[in-house]
Amino acid sequence: MAVHTEWKTFDGKNSKCRAYFASIGPAVELRPTVIIIQEIWGVNKHIQEVAQRFAAAGYVAIAPDLFAIEGVRPEELSAERLEDAKEFLHSIPHSSWFNPDERETEILQQPSSRQENLRLTLNGLFGLLNPSKSQSLAGILTDTADYARTSFEKSKGMPVTSVGFCMGGALSAVLATLDLQHSGSVVFYGRPPQQGIPNINCPILGFYGGEDPNITNLVPAFEEEMKKNGKSFEVVIYPDAKHAFFNDTNPTYHVTHARDAFARTLNFLNQVVK
Repeated sequence: MAVHTEWKTFDGKNSKCRAYFASIGPAVELRPTVIIIQEIWGVNKHIQEVAQRFAAAGYVAIAPDLFAIEGVRPEELSAERLEDAKEFLHSIPHSSWFNPDERETEILQQPSSRQENLRLTLNGLFGLLNPSKSQSLAGILTDTADYARTSFEKSKGMPVTSVGFCMGGALSAVLATLDLQHSGSVVFYGRPPQQGIPNINCPILGFYGGEDPNITNLVPAFEEEMKKNGKSFEVVIYPDAKHAFFNDTNPTYHVTHARDAFARTLNFLNQVVK
């Protein structure tokens, strides 16, 4: 069956939202929703393909564009500029990514025609990781969940879940703390939420890499906090996996672990939407 895809803009309670929608075209019955939450690279071709995989599995997949402001993406975060920034970052030491001075040193080694675009795009990207930005990103996600549950003709009245990667993995858990009707969240190598854990009403499934200590070392404390609050949290750690092991466009992609995690995710979602 064909997967139908489209970009849609809709009005949310917090702002106008832009998102990539994927669903099996000929199907007419209502289906549960999986909100696919992007990595820092945006709703790029990879995230669109991930959405299509979940659509082919029988869900309505919605990938909200977290870079769009009132439904419009700024030029510095355009798809072309993000691809250039991604190529640049993968060419420098990972330790320089989050160090502004080291990053600037690397930028100054690039052709002068490329420098300013890289600088603006990377400042915009890493600025999104600032906790002060999380509220606006969370607002887009809660608006998407509400739209899927109450308005979209293919999913109205059906359960809403989420699957997120890296930055999106962290936000998938945050969404569980904010959307009290959320049916389940899947976290791929995302930082645990720092607040709102008592508000969580759904199970959470997390996938992490043993060779991604900056993230994985935070998991035991979150696991303990979830247990303390009587919440359901299943943890899967692949000892030899690096960060972003699910992303098949990334140098750290691990096909065996990605396949296993996808199968576990489908089983988890099938259980929580019943």
